Amino acid sequence: MTMTEPEESVGGAVSRRRLRRERRRERLRSRVHLLPHLFTLGNLFAGFFSINATLAGDYDLAAIAIGAGIVLDGLDGAVARLVATSSRIGVQLDSLADVVTFGAAPALLAMAWGVAGLDPDGSPHARRLVWIACFAFLSATALRLARFNVMTSDDAAIVAPRRDSFIGMPTPTAAAVVAVHVHLFKTPFRDWPWAMVWAGGLLAVTGLMVSRVAFPNIKRFLVDSRSPHLLMLGAALVIAAVYYYSEIVLFGLLVAYLAWTASYNVRLRRALVASGGAEDGGEP
Repeated sequence: MTMTEPEESVGGAVSRRRLRRERRRERLRSRVHLLPHLFTLGNLFAGFFSINATLAGDYDLAAIAIGAGIVLDGLDGAVARLVATSSRIGVQLDSLADVVTFGAAPALLAMAWGVAGLDPDGSPHARRLVWIACFAFLSATALRLARFNVMTSDDAAIVAPRRDSFIGMPTPTAAAVVAVHVHLFKTPFRDWPWAMVWAGGLLAVTGLMVSRVAFPNIKRFLVDSRSPHLLMLGAALVIAAVYYYSEIVLFGLLVAYLAWTASYNVRLRRALVASGGAEDGGEP
């Protein structure tokens, strides 16, 4: 039996509609991979904004901008996994943005805020020590991100066996240490001993970034949560608390994460001693 002319025209129209739909889907797929890049550029903008705020003397706003960059940095990875897209340029762009937002911006903020209240004609050694500590902070950030790029390259010989932790303090956490303290205290130090303590703290954070200390991967534990509804409720409460009491709540969250890190390393050390082996963590 042969098809009549109307049947052939209907079948051709259906095929053309299907072809147009496929073409629209292809165009959409070709544009969806840009979404993670937009969040990465937002992260870069937050770092640039923080630097401008620091130069203008608005240190609290600079700290808030770094916090916004941390949120955007987490979202770009989540969006990339959601749309199932990844590219080499995306990895490189993310690292470059992180050097600005989690390296240059907090280093400049830590230096400007740490010496802003000191006597301009006095305390030269405290100023120099803060300057050295901030440069060390920036250098450690760049080294961590360079190591991350090497480990995630296609021809990398290094494979991280653990995915629930990082080797050394992640760069967003290090930037959060600076931003949270500036946001909490707001007023710069006026006495040089406190500036020396600030420099010592920065050097300690720098050492942790390049250390072999394991830091838990928060995103891994959140994704593997057995009670997602309870997790969502807790996140809502935290957001509400941050809105009204951001200084205390963010500082408390930072202290809680560092305490969790200490406990995690104690348990990890006991497990390694019991098994008689050694195990490394992943990279941020």
